[in-house]
Amino acid sequence: MPSMPNSVRIAGFILLALLIYFVGSALFRAPAEETTVSDTASTAPMARAVPQVIVSPAQTRPHTIFATLKGSTEPDREVTVRAETMGTVINASVAEGQAVTRGTLLCGLDVESRAARIAEAEAGVASAKLDYEAAQQLEEKGWTTSNNAAAAKAVLDRAEASLAAARIELNKTRVTAPFNGVFEARMAERGDFLSVGAPCGRLVDLDPIVIAVDATENERNAIDPATPVAVELATGLRAEGTVRFIARKANEQTRTFRVEIELPNPDNLIAAGLTATVKVGLGEAAAVLMTPASLVLHDDGRVGVRYVDAEELVQFAEVTVVDDAPDGIWVTGIPDGANLLAAGQDFLREGVKVSPQKSQER
Repeated sequence: MPSMPNSVRIAGFILLALLIYFVGSALFRAPAEETTVSDTASTAPMARAVPQVIVSPAQTRPHTIFATLKGSTEPDREVTVRAETMGTVINASVAEGQAVTRGTLLCGLDVESRAARIAEAEAGVASAKLDYEAAQQLEEKGWTTSNNAAAAKAVLDRAEASLAAARIELNKTRVTAPFNGVFEARMAERGDFLSVGAPCGRLVDLDPIVIAVDATENERNAIDPATPVAVELATGLRAEGTVRFIARKANEQTRTFRVEIELPNPDNLIAAGLTATVKVGLGEAAAVLMTPASLVLHDDGRVGVRYVDAEELVQFAEVTVVDDAPDGIWVTGIPDGANLLAAGQDFLREGVKVSPQKSQER
């Protein structure tokens, strides 16, 4: 039997190899396609499932909003008492920190030269008075003219004016307290020479004590001067004060307005310079009491809550914390009756369809 040509034999091998390849590909492809179809069919119901969430309705109630302002205590009045005449200090008996009343001697100056001037002025008045009386008697008897009596009266008036000036000068040697207060600092000791305008000491009036705070424009406009203000000092003292002053011009650097609150301080127990926290009522607003754990941070940095709307879609509401409470925080900005997410707020985004379930908590 004649042998087959090599070309025919090679073509046969190639045809057999192609046949084996196509048959094998068909056999392996069929299970894979069946598996893919099966996986798609099994995951389709999961993609269509709506997540269930626990919600609780927000209860909006009227709540008084407070602004917490920081400030410090200040004296009601403060003045540096100065000498009105020159002289040497011979009396400095009031100690620093001592409570004084109006008219208390703070610095007494040397009075010797002033006393001599008063004695001289008194003698001048007595002499001028005798001359005037003599001139009056001579005028009544017709022995002199009325002009002489008038000249004598003018001399008497000048003498009396000189005496009054000498007494005023003597009184200036007594540097006294212009009001009731505390002699906070002594600036002149016994033996010091004071010129006109030189300081004797600093006097402060601490009753009432003043708490000065800075308020923003919105806070300033909402403050009611007729409403008592809660004040807490760094010492732990808590009291109620009254608003006595609200600035009408803002500070050019801070753009805030100065507000002054006064507290009674009859015993001067509250010192000036203490840190103070003031809670000022700004009126009522519709607010919701909730736990801080319910707050979420939005991707754009806003703080708020997530809730479910009427179409059962998750939504976000930005809120403002207006007050603290023992059992939570008061916030505004939540729609009345909104169903707040009780759990999973951080894992759900706006627009997601959910199945809300009412919370069983009471």
